Amino acid sequence: MITIRGLHKYYGENHLFRGIDLDVEKGQVVVLIGPSGSGKSTFLRCVNGLEYFQDGEVTVNGIKLHSINRKRPARADREAMRQVRLKVGMVFQQFNLFPHMTALENIIEAPMRVLKVEKNTAINTALALLRRVNVEHKAESYPDELSGGEQQRVAIARALAMKPEAMLFDEPTSSLDPEMVGEVLSVIRDLVNDGMTTVIATHVMEFAREVADTVVVFDKGEIVETGPPEEIFNTPKTDRTRAFLSRILKR
Repeated sequence: MITIRGLHKYYGENHLFRGIDLDVEKGQVVVLIGPSGSGKSTFLRCVNGLEYFQDGEVTVNGIKLHSINRKRPARADREAMRQVRLKVGMVFQQFNLFPHMTALENIIEAPMRVLKVEKNTAINTALALLRRVNVEHKAESYPDELSGGEQQRVAIARALAMKPEAMLFDEPTSSLDPEMVGEVLSVIRDLVNDGMTTVIATHVMEFAREVADTVVVFDKGEIVETGPPEEIFNTPKTDRTRAFLSRILKR
């Protein structure tokens, strides 16, 4: 479903990624862990075509994103990025809901404008998705009338309304109060159980251990270790993984 080969990413003189390779199979759940600032969020944004990269290749279900050094990518590159964004939904740390739209309006906007879905069909789909994430009763509420957990669940429903083939989650619970984390993780757990191809960056190690098929450890822009959760958490191979887990599991 997703193939990354030789990914390099610079921010000025800062060489963040130095040739990252990773494969995500259809239906697989890949969880990214590692210290804050290690590159997990930037990596997800490169996969979804939201960040340019300077060398390497990202392929999503046959669509290739090439390295771009120009400020304005060529038309073919722009079209490839558009196609990838249609196939890969993304949920961010911040909810990014339109504040002047209700929950329902937030969800129907993109399907109507981008996919040209008829309004009644879009509304019916949105209501079904709100039921799926347990906030149907908030359909007519505005974002500032919702809790953080409710906003994040609406954001997940909005991403699902585009019928993605894979979902990326960038620290989806990091902006939530502790009591709201469980309700959002429950929704993601249901998606995973339904077979959605999923890549998740998270600091919730118990959740990572539970849902992951593969855990990928990032540190300073590198993948330092990859393996099944029982291996990563019980018998990590590298000192950097052991140091990270030791710090975070003591919290």
